[in-house]
Amino acid sequence: MCTCMKRVTKGIIDYIYQKRAGMRVKALLLFGWLVGQTVWAQQLPQGSLYSQNPFVVNPALTGAYDFADVRIQYRRQWQGLDDAPNTAFLTAHTPIGYGDKTNRRTRSPRYSVPTSTQPLPPAGSWRWGVGAVLMADQTGPTERNSAQLTAAAHLSLPNQWIVSAGIGGGILQYSLRFDRIQTGTPSDPILPDGQVSLLKPYVTVGLLARKGNFWGGVSVLSPKALSLAYAVPSGEISSQLLPHTFVTAAYRFALGEQWAVIPQLWLKRVGKAPVSVDAQVRIQAYERLWAGFNYRFQDSAGATLGMALSPAISLNYAYDYPLSAIRVATAGSHELMLAFKFNNRTAIYCPPMGW
Repeated sequence: MCTCMKRVTKGIIDYIYQKRAGMRVKALLLFGWLVGQTVWAQQLPQGSLYSQNPFVVNPALTGAYDFADVRIQYRRQWQGLDDAPNTAFLTAHTPIGYGDKTNRRTRSPRYSVPTSTQPLPPAGSWRWGVGAVLMADQTGPTERNSAQLTAAAHLSLPNQWIVSAGIGGGILQYSLRFDRIQTGTPSDPILPDGQVSLLKPYVTVGLLARKGNFWGGVSVLSPKALSLAYAVPSGEISSQLLPHTFVTAAYRFALGEQWAVIPQLWLKRVGKAPVSVDAQVRIQAYERLWAGFNYRFQDSAGATLGMALSPAISLNYAYDYPLSAIRVATAGSHELMLAFKFNNRTAIYCPPMGW
């Protein structure tokens, strides 16, 4: 490891330690996670409301429904830890150029009653969607911002299957703020002033398959590893953004006409790291209310709540309590999402799969 990287690593340790010295939290609790992302391998933000907005990580959902969808999402991770991760998303997507619009007289679908389900588009028909994703993420002295445009094609197949493929492309900015890193040597000459930033092309690809009450998808964010090298007066700080692979599946079990249970499983892998497993179970009531429990293997457990205030507006909240050693220093993580539906002519309060 070069002298500059060692100095920056030590600076991050000192930075975190000084921020948390009053709480008797060893710097290594956060350093092991933070340095693993900041110095060697960058990791994109995680979230607990991806199940309600999987479009964030899978462009194949672009324009998947017969309305325009806009969502504002914010996550404050590890509440109580100074400079812990906080992330904001703004997403928007809409169908375009399709000829299989839902009957305007159809109301919110109840999949437990076959006669009232939405009519399916005929086999062989296509529909298209376009969208955009904006992200802003900050963790200690690092910042990540991205903007991308997405597009997807949805093909109806025989036996009621719908298969979708999507792609996203844009710009990813990574910044390292040296002015927020304090080393053991005041005014350390090896660290530059201000910050350094990189702009990199950012690509995402995804697939989605749906039939009746089932849906499953796979997506890859940054399929090709991106080299992130920060030039400093004494040399270079090297890092990489590794491919992020997401695999998910869910099924909607109807409990009578007004209730449903939706279990969902998420698998995530960054590079060659071990697979992260997220499991969630949600209950929907009267297509207006939903609540659930989520568990991230050996990491956290929590709950989600949501309400459709009208056919145009819904609100989601998620809380995670860490199961790792960092729980001694934090009250948990909070996440909020406000969703808007435009041109929702079928008056759907809650889409059948919860997103």
